[in-house]
Amino acid sequence: MRRLALAAALLMFSAATCAYEWPLGIPSDTKAQYFILEIGGKWPGRTVITKRTASAGTSYSKRFYDCLNSSVKYLGNGATLDAMARSRPEEDMAPVVPQSVADYVGREACKR
Repeated sequence: MRRLALAAALLMFSAATCAYEWPLGIPSDTKAQYFILEIGGKWPGRTVITKRTASAGTSYSKRFYDCLNSSVKYLGNGATLDAMARSRPEEDMAPVVPQSVADYVGREACKR
């Protein structure tokens, strides 16, 4: 019984971590709205989950940032959070291109 209660509490906690979406302006993609759902990890290695909403629909992405080297890689993306979690991560880090979506997301993710 205690295990069931603990599992239920953990499930509620994990659902609460994505309960708040804070908006993020992306000047290079003005036809979409971006929201940060979660920032994790310890600086200088940070992860961030974002939601993008546009006329074509909604998508979710999880990225890993190396804040010291200004590089990023996708850990997953998809039309739902579940699809994002099931997708395969990129193998290699890539430099963050200035004024790209990854740049603006990374600025938030890498704040100390």
